[in-house]
Amino acid sequence: MPKDRQGDARIKRPYNERLLLDLIRANGAMSKAELTRASGLSAQSATVIVNRLVDDGLLRAGASVKGKIGQPSTPYSLDPDGVLSIGIKVGRRSLEVACMGFDYGIMQQRVQRYDFPHLPTIRQSVVRDVTLLLDALTLAQRARVVGIGIALPDELEAWEATVGAPDGAMADWVSADLAQELEEIFALPVTSLNDASAACLAEIAVGNSHGHDCFAYFYVGTFIGGGIAIGNKLYTGQKNLAGAIASIPTAVTAKGKAAQLLEGASLHYLEQSAEAAGLVSDIFYNDQPRDAAAQAVFDDWLRVAAPQIAFAAVTAQAFLDPDAIVVDSSLSPALTAELVAAVTRAAYAHYDHRGLSGITIVPGEIGLSARAIGSGIAPILAEYALDEI
Repeated sequence: MPKDRQGDARIKRPYNERLLLDLIRANGAMSKAELTRASGLSAQSATVIVNRLVDDGLLRAGASVKGKIGQPSTPYSLDPDGVLSIGIKVGRRSLEVACMGFDYGIMQQRVQRYDFPHLPTIRQSVVRDVTLLLDALTLAQRARVVGIGIALPDELEAWEATVGAPDGAMADWVSADLAQELEEIFALPVTSLNDASAACLAEIAVGNSHGHDCFAYFYVGTFIGGGIAIGNKLYTGQKNLAGAIASIPTAVTAKGKAAQLLEGASLHYLEQSAEAAGLVSDIFYNDQPRDAAAQAVFDDWLRVAAPQIAFAAVTAQAFLDPDAIVVDSSLSPALTAELVAAVTRAAYAHYDHRGLSGITIVPGEIGLSARAIGSGIAPILAEYALDEI
């Protein structure tokens, strides 16, 4: 489960209020009559609750709709300003800080790229960006901020050599507790979770248009990571390490040691190849046209990465038996589509599917900001989810 540092101090809204809010989040605007039928509550109870949620600023009424029979009905939707949160993604190459609304939309966002995550610089940037986003809110909006979510990779200090940081430059992450620091500075509860789990949470909450109830989630970022959705809920395991696909062994190296998935299927290696070819790696993250040289670098990376990701997908299918394997990335949507297509081809061309129920590999629907969005959703769920996150 995501770690809520002040979880015991949070008091959730009454269940029936959360039920109606959840129904509207899932279905879009609904009338009182529709909410009555969907919730199983009496018409009187549903009406009282809806009116209270409107008075509390969580729901807003739309224009009345005339039906063929009876009185016009009024649709109610979530008020984006009803609940706000701050989401923070600390990555190995970039920092994103976003202000999120109750509808899970990004209201404001600040992004910073760097060569490696230097803790003192990250700390300063996070405090500055959160302060700027909070200061940009009205007093009424500021009063509705329920918390901060922070998503970052596990054991950041372990990747010092891989990301090319100077020796010892990331060692202070071992004892760092950025979440606790933010809690003390901003006097808000902080929910912390792994960055790939946060991306998976975003896919569950605002992606997954096919409605998969159970899926394995792969996020191909600077380093590949993953998450697991079961019953349309994020499953993080006993020690918050479920879905740690980066650690899956893929092959035995010449030194006799098994390589991990992150060593061939991460965008860090695509960026290294681009740099060696004299290219700017940003070309892979936006929709600008790529010349033949850039496409060749991407294709070379894809020839290595796709079969390895396919191996992990087939492995996940065997152990979890999910409805789908969802693959998302920091790449542009077009290149993510190429990646998913290549992984699908490799999954069927290279691996034996006997004993499996079949394998469906689909693209994720959030992309680059998935980790920041997921981190911003977590504090809202801490108070308004029907069940645990």
